[in-house]
Amino acid sequence: MKKAILFDLDNTLYDYNKPHEKALKEVYKVLKQHINISFKKFIKLFNISKAEIHKELAGTASAHNRILYFQRLIEKTHNTVEPKIILKLYSAYWNTFLKNMKIRKDVLNTLKKIRKKGLKIIIVTDLTTHIQLRKIEKLKISNYIDFLVTSEEAGSEKPHSIMFLLALNKIKILPKDAVMVGDNTITDIEGANSVGLDTVLLQNKKTIKRY
Repeated sequence: MKKAILFDLDNTLYDYNKPHEKALKEVYKVLKQHINISFKKFIKLFNISKAEIHKELAGTASAHNRILYFQRLIEKTHNTVEPKIILKLYSAYWNTFLKNMKIRKDVLNTLKKIRKKGLKIIIVTDLTTHIQLRKIEKLKISNYIDFLVTSEEAGSEKPHSIMFLLALNKIKILPKDAVMVGDNTITDIEGANSVGLDTVLLQNKKTIKRY
């Protein structure tokens, strides 16, 4: 019998796209107060800035840090650093994102059932610890989570084996005693399989395949 379930967070326990889209619209409203720019141009610069940061910081939690995206964006629009504007954009993004997060249907019941069976629950997620903790609080699932592993803590992102091994080490069990649940075939499934974990892939909000 399994002793623990490892869960991805983003786009597994909740839908990422809707809050992200609303957050970007709010960021644009704030940016418009400081510069005349179209939404299309803003999105283009945001995506360029994001791609640059991803390339420069590939494999690290910092590659997902929105404040770096906005810093790079402002450096492009203003040709200098503007701390007040950058911080405003960062706050607008995450405040709006968190406000619009909604836990996926049946997730809470699933976590409750896992708890009743006496299994441990660990979140294994990329991005920075502070933001992921805020998401867990917003989803109101703190009482069901035993441990959290972020790429910031591990020093590398999924599918790197250290993410999964760190989670297993925290509860002192072997890979054969746990299952990884996620929505990404490469970062979640292949990464977990590489260390000997059984896996469950979620597609279209439903459990589709076991590996």
